[in-house]
Amino acid sequence: MSDNQNDKSESRDIPTASGTFQAASIPASPPRFISVEQLMDASNLLANIKLAHDISVDDNFELAPEQPPEGSLEKRVAETMRRAFWDMLAEQLAQEPPEYSQALSLIQDIKQMLSKCILPHQHSLRNHINEVMDLQLIKQKIENDAFDISYYANFTIDFMGRMCAPCRSERVAKLKELTDVVSIFREILAVLEVMVLDMANFTISVMRPHIKQQSVTYERSKFEEVRRTQEAAGIDGLEYTREWLERSYDVVEDHVEGQAMYGTTLTDVQGTPVNVLHGAYIELLNWEHTHYPETCLVDQERFMQISYNLRKLTLTSSVLLVALSAPADRLSSHTQFRDRLKADILAILSDVAEAEYKEKVVNISEHLALEVNKQLQVLGHPQLTQQQLTEYQQSIRAVVEPNHAVYSLLRRRIMTFIFQSLGHSSSQPLQLPGGIGAVSDDIASYCGKFLKLCSYNKAVFGATYSDIIASLMNMTDLSPRTK
Repeated sequence: MSDNQNDKSESRDIPTASGTFQAASIPASPPRFISVEQLMDASNLLANIKLAHDISVDDNFELAPEQPPEGSLEKRVAETMRRAFWDMLAEQLAQEPPEYSQALSLIQDIKQMLSKCILPHQHSLRNHINEVMDLQLIKQKIENDAFDISYYANFTIDFMGRMCAPCRSERVAKLKELTDVVSIFREILAVLEVMVLDMANFTISVMRPHIKQQSVTYERSKFEEVRRTQEAAGIDGLEYTREWLERSYDVVEDHVEGQAMYGTTLTDVQGTPVNVLHGAYIELLNWEHTHYPETCLVDQERFMQISYNLRKLTLTSSVLLVALSAPADRLSSHTQFRDRLKADILAILSDVAEAEYKEKVVNISEHLALEVNKQLQVLGHPQLTQQQLTEYQQSIRAVVEPNHAVYSLLRRRIMTFIFQSLGHSSSQPLQLPGGIGAVSDDIASYCGKFLKLCSYNKAVFGATYSDIIASLMNMTDLSPRTK
């Protein structure tokens, strides 16, 4: 670790895309300024990068409607505003003569949403929408007392019926059963919102192969644009990435001197640039720091989810090993029973925060004690005595204690397997670590997802990582540049 990082005097927090960083209170150069427009452009670039990235790395990615948290201020405000809009529309239509300012705004919104439900090449449909929902013509009809709002409701419903996905047909058909004008338009908007999302997701599915082909180059170039914007504001857009790689470099150097690396069992890893990067990726599965590397931010949630599931599977496998050892070792060869216990453990741990594992393992120990005694009875073996049951449950509950021998061993084996997988290029398959038989398929699945994310990340930022690691190692030309 460089000494100058430990010599910071007074400092202040400056916001960045990933949080805050400490900057010297007395800058070495005059302050630089950045416009609000540039900041907004940078924000939009980050949003575009994330969207392109999500489409590329997740074959099941789809846009979903934004739903504010239940009971939140945002949700209450949104509901209040919607209710006020529809109440005002009802009041205006009930006047004599009716007032149509809200209706005009509503028709304008519907016109825009209908246009989003058709494909770019469907010019005749677009022209038809524009002709029927011509606001100038509608205003003339209102002035001449010739405006019929029901006509536009029926036109919209008929058009929706022609353009909607088959799964929306029933909901569109039900619109014709409504009689109150305000209720009709309220439901029209609700269904149109879903249809617009359907069209957006259809477009994504069609464009996904093209986006995948271009995504690496696109993300790299747009990330550089964001960095230039940050530099104009005096912000180092790679600060946390450098810290992340520097930590890995220090760990690898220590490892070369005989220490274990990032919770693995490896003792013979060479201090190469590739191993520094792979060690950094492994740290993402053991993350204990505040600021995430900027180059991994778009995948932070995915990395954290993989890490969470790997720890849950490690706990599950550890519990099974303990549960099917003495005095219940005679059941260890019954794979169907083992798999049933595995499913029960995972069900109990489903969507449970790690802070609650200790409490849940108590439930697991009680459940496994009951199931083991039942299985012993079915197989004609003596059941566990009360004393044995108490000791049995205690041994299972101990698995969640810090540095438990079985859990720690399996964790190191799994981390070692993943580290070796990152650098594995042979056609020969890697051997899965021992002791995880019950969850081996699950571990392999999450390992595959992790490798895919790392491979993509390396394709986008490999040259950047090479430069940073080269500066740490005082080397040059560590890897060929990706053009």
